[in-house]
Amino acid sequence: MPPKAARPTGRRPPIPRHFLFRAAAVITGLALLLVVDVRGAAFYAAWSLIVLALASEAAATLVYWHRSRRC
Repeated sequence: MPPKAARPTGRRPPIPRHFLFRAAAVITGLALLLVVDVRGAAFYAAWSLIVLALASEAAATLVYWHRSRRC
């Protein structure tokens, strides 16, 4: 007799912290780009937040692919 499948509880799994950090960085960067002048330190800070969030997402994706192929 096969084992019973686990029943869904109807609760969503919590959102990972790294996702929330990346989403906040992109939203903050985009908001800064809307508010600040096209020149100055805030402009570079905004783009830095966006690029860092995208780069960390790319790195996490590469690590996931590498780990999934190893098993």
